[in-house]
Amino acid sequence: MKEYAVVGASSGTGLAITRLLASQGNTVRAIARKPPAATDLIKPVVADVGKPEAIAAALAGELEAVFFTVDIHKAFASKQLIRSVMFDGFVNVLNGVQRHAKPPRIILLSVMGPGKPSLTWLLLNLAKRGMQKNIVDREQALMASGLPYVIVRAPRLVDVENKMAADGIETTRPATAAMLSAQANHRLDMKRTIARPDLAAAMIAAATSAPENSVWDVYGNDAGPVPVWMEGR
Repeated sequence: MKEYAVVGASSGTGLAITRLLASQGNTVRAIARKPPAATDLIKPVVADVGKPEAIAAALAGELEAVFFTVDIHKAFASKQLIRSVMFDGFVNVLNGVQRHAKPPRIILLSVMGPGKPSLTWLLLNLAKRGMQKNIVDREQALMASGLPYVIVRAPRLVDVENKMAADGIETTRPATAAMLSAQANHRLDMKRTIARPDLAAAMIAAATSAPENSVWDVYGNDAGPVPVWMEGR
């Protein structure tokens, strides 16, 4: 039985990944300040990414992959707080993982087009000051870490009607995530979207099948191209 860790498992995409992994028969360390309830396969771990030793302890032992999905939801948060959660917290995860004799693959949830200016990025930076720089900086930190990784860049997230159970997630329609390589480097806008269950499925596929040290744009598109590593998701 494989064991994974999800950092930021309390809600949103992190919770969707946690439940989907468990539904597939995997053991999951659900790491958060307020993690979800325990099940036979979900192991809640209370840890704050802002505390290096606590996060290192939460990640101790053998893991197949570590998913980082942490975001900050506090309204009007300071630039310093946003930096400490989005960037410094991720660096604490990298430092904790580097203690492993055989480091797991890091799956980083990122945002589409971090190196391209756009109106959408302008608005996001107004809402979360310094967000774009934090996204760019943590991608670069991961690439320079020497750890195996896959970066999944998402556009605007949408929630679809779905049924979630404690041991899994079931969507009311098939996943339609089309994956395009980062060489296309899409600009972030409000037109491209992806449903949260599709994003969770894509990130799990990235953990098991994507080429090592690769970067992908992911968005919902029924007719779009799907790479070989995504076909079995």
